[in-house]
Amino acid sequence: MNRRWMSWATGLLLAGASLAAQAAPCLIFVHGKQTDTGTYTSYSNARSYWQNGSDDFIKVASKNFATSYYVVGYNGTQPYWHSQAAGEVASEIIAATNGASDAGGNSCAQSHAQGGSFWVIAHSMGNTVMDFILGNDDASDPNYNYNGSYETVASRLSLVVSLSGAHRGSEGADAVCGQSSGGCNWAASWIQDCDSATSWLRSSDDVQVRTFASAPARNIYLTGGYEAIFGASACLSGEDDGVVQHASQYACGGSATASYNNDNVCNNGFKQESSGFFNLDTAHENHGDIKDHSDEDTRRMIPDGIWTCGGSPCSPGSQVQSSMSSAEFVAILY
Repeated sequence: MNRRWMSWATGLLLAGASLAAQAAPCLIFVHGKQTDTGTYTSYSNARSYWQNGSDDFIKVASKNFATSYYVVGYNGTQPYWHSQAAGEVASEIIAATNGASDAGGNSCAQSHAQGGSFWVIAHSMGNTVMDFILGNDDASDPNYNYNGSYETVASRLSLVVSLSGAHRGSEGADAVCGQSSGGCNWAASWIQDCDSATSWLRSSDDVQVRTFASAPARNIYLTGGYEAIFGASACLSGEDDGVVQHASQYACGGSATASYNNDNVCNNGFKQESSGFFNLDTAHENHGDIKDHSDEDTRRMIPDGIWTCGGSPCSPGSQVQSSMSSAEFVAILY
């Protein structure tokens, strides 16, 4: 690993996490949308969300389980603001930071009371859930402590790493709910139904999490995918991972359906909120690959991203790694 990169990256995250004085953070994993309640009722389902056969995101991100972790399971068929979504996630994060074990027996090495630090690693809708929680932790926020002690969650977390986050919704959800072009609507109707979670993940402003939350109380660091999926990506604007467009993965301000590529995706000064969102990089992974370490592929720089070349930020769009999964990328961040 390039030492200049490691030094620069550590410096960036130190600003939000005070890592120099702490041991490795406990990694708290928050999954994305589901078509059934399996991850809510079964730990096995919640854990396997991060796996694809022998490929295992959590194993790699935790450096072969050397770093402690906790797996959250919530009802991914409900809207991001629901008691079984945001409420459940908040409750489980508090339990994890209190030192409790998840349903698989995994627990953080140190509790909050013992001085532990905690990072959330979230995928897809899991990031919309975290936007809602961290944007409603203060009495001045529009939905303060809506269905849980969001204030406690915010006070205990150091940061969030966002994997293909649906921060601005998905044009794929638009199609599933019949709000895209005719061909896209027809094709999507064969894939899944427009359930409550999907409806609240549309790109329309009336369901946007930024409408119901303020800027996040903890920094959210953004990475996403640009490996298109044949057919599905034709219904998305600009670069995408087959499910979520770059405008959403990178929490961009302005239109949620703006057509961005890796060279010009929104920088840190043009986000859905006035503060709290920061670009990392982008990977040639699709929406499923990015969460299960099944594709060690190229990574590219984006505007205001984290990679350096020769002591200066690499050029947006340039290749910075030839074979690195997002799980491996998370593992070098701490």
